[in-house]
Amino acid sequence: MVLSDVIRLNTRTDFAKWTVMEYMSTDSDSKEEIDLLLADLNMSEVIAIMENHYPGEDIAVYEDSLITMCEEANQNDEHAESLLFCEGEVSLMSSVKYGTVEDLLAFANQVSNTAKQFKGCRQQESGILLNMITPKNGRYQIDSDVLLFPWKLTYRNIGSDFIPRGAFGKVYLAQDRETKKRMACKLVPVEQFKPSDVEIQACFRHENIAELYGAILWDETIHLFMEAGEGGSVMEKLESCGPMREFEIIWVTKHILKGLDFLHSKRIIHHDIKPSNIVFMSTKAVLVDFGLSVQMTEDIYYPKDLRGTEIYMSPEVILCRGHTTKADIYSMGATIIHMQTGIPPWVNRYPRSAYPSYLYIIHKQAPPLEDIAEDCSTSMRELLEAALDRNPNHRLSAADLLKHEALHPPPEEQPRCQSLDSALFERKRLLARKDLQLPENITDSSLCNGSMEESDLLKRQRSLYIDLGALAGYFNIVRGPPALEYD
Repeated sequence: MVLSDVIRLNTRTDFAKWTVMEYMSTDSDSKEEIDLLLADLNMSEVIAIMENHYPGEDIAVYEDSLITMCEEANQNDEHAESLLFCEGEVSLMSSVKYGTVEDLLAFANQVSNTAKQFKGCRQQESGILLNMITPKNGRYQIDSDVLLFPWKLTYRNIGSDFIPRGAFGKVYLAQDRETKKRMACKLVPVEQFKPSDVEIQACFRHENIAELYGAILWDETIHLFMEAGEGGSVMEKLESCGPMREFEIIWVTKHILKGLDFLHSKRIIHHDIKPSNIVFMSTKAVLVDFGLSVQMTEDIYYPKDLRGTEIYMSPEVILCRGHTTKADIYSMGATIIHMQTGIPPWVNRYPRSAYPSYLYIIHKQAPPLEDIAEDCSTSMRELLEAALDRNPNHRLSAADLLKHEALHPPPEEQPRCQSLDSALFERKRLLARKDLQLPENITDSSLCNGSMEESDLLKRQRSLYIDLGALAGYFNIVRGPPALEYD
């Protein structure tokens, strides 16, 4: 036998052995069948059959096929080992259940890491819930367990000359069919989902940060359930009612600065403070959308990309040479100007139709003090100057801005502005007094005491009135987002 025949025989023997191993790695669980095959197997007969079936084949054919198939086998082995190694994480993808914050973060990481691997192979929904939502037998399904209604998108056009640009997220109004609990539901395509989309809201709780109820994966979309705002966003109010009055701006600013003060104390930069990310509750305003947020590990954060919505960006963010939590303070100042005028800074002087990008303008001309409203009070102008200082080291912190006199005007300068619940209570008290038919010069001590006790509550619950425009915007179905956006 010549050397080439020996090589051919050895190669095909290896191939025959590999064929047996392939048979053993199939789905057959019958050990008896495998033992019978091995007992009666005559390797020479197998080789003879292969010789007859593949006459004159070049040896390279087997070599290539062996290499390819062995690589696939190795990949399958590695995949099986990874599944065994991550058994705890894989179980998070099997159903919807209650869990801890750690479970939710592990689920978010698992979804992000396996987005492509399991594409089109998911049999049912899976997710982790923190509270407010009750799964049934590991399921929580659209239509049968929760209803989704189209709601506002993150942005809409403001006039013909301004097309906002930013991170878009499709948001629905969700209602649990059993508890009737209303929630906001943000839909994020699984390939675009990042653990940071849930990390901040899950790990840090504050009254001025929208509470996250859980995350569920349906098909190829992550559904983030969170606290819903009865009055919509500041952007919706500006679109439906126009510029806000200063006492309304003061109320919103105080609530958001409290949220920012908390975040900044944890070394977290929100990175996207703007009207569409501030949502009204009946007694408070809260921050939403933490997809761009980061927690600093050093004194200065050095980004790898541009984060935020350019019209509200600070000069140091645009330079990408490092910034701190003071970047949020600048964005808050730009947001106050938007609330004052109904138009974002820069747009009046530099129409979007003529300036497709404001990055260079902000870099050269910030801060936009010329865009401050003409009827702005002196103290509010001073606050804006302190918040929009070009040098971030000179900007006041959120804690310092909360102490600024502009946010604490004399009571006589503040019109009475109650929440919906407070207004209903006041109406009920007046009706009760009328039913008693007491003379005007006689005061009922019980009612007086109740009024005094409630006065503190009214002060705590003082908020923007919920007008018909806000309520209409809350349920209104609008057109899709503009095409221009950041990735």
